Amino acid sequence: METFDELKEICRRACHERNACKEGFEAMLLAENTAELMHVWRRWWEDVWESKYADIMTERIATAHGRLRREMRQSDVFVNESSERGLVIVCRPDRQIQVGGRAKCYVFGTAAEVTATDHAQVYCRESGVRLTLRGYATGRVKAGDCRCYDRTMLQGTPDSVELHDQAKFEEGNKQEKI
Repeated sequence: METFDELKEICRRACHERNACKEGFEAMLLAENTAELMHVWRRWWEDVWESKYADIMTERIATAHGRLRREMRQSDVFVNESSERGLVIVCRPDRQIQVGGRAKCYVFGTAAEVTATDHAQVYCRESGVRLTLRGYATGRVKAGDCRCYDRTMLQGTPDSVELHDQAKFEEGNKQEKI
């Protein structure tokens, strides 16, 4: 994938396949550039994360990111990159990812290592992920190995948990979706 038009076509097909909400689908169709498309992703991100569209993202986004990196970063969307802001998407990283500030990090790929600090939020459904929370970071996970320090909060059903300092862990899910 090399162009915005190709990325938009992949999004269009994925939305059509999974019967995306009308409002989000129409907004995606109206996007005329990468910045506008990234705005649509951020606006309806929870819908993307909870759908089979996430599988398509995992397969295609890393390739699209290479060509569209500058435009995506200007829209505060980061792929396999550390950040202190915006939306961080982790799919097949080749290095440890660090998120901080108020970034929201969604882990799609296995064999990832993510460290979250400050007030960052991490969401993970994949086994084989090593997640470390520090400061006041929070994690909502269905799988993965988690180490929690300081005053962090972890919710979900991780594969393993290590609690240190005043970190808290709530087993299970208050809300069904992660």
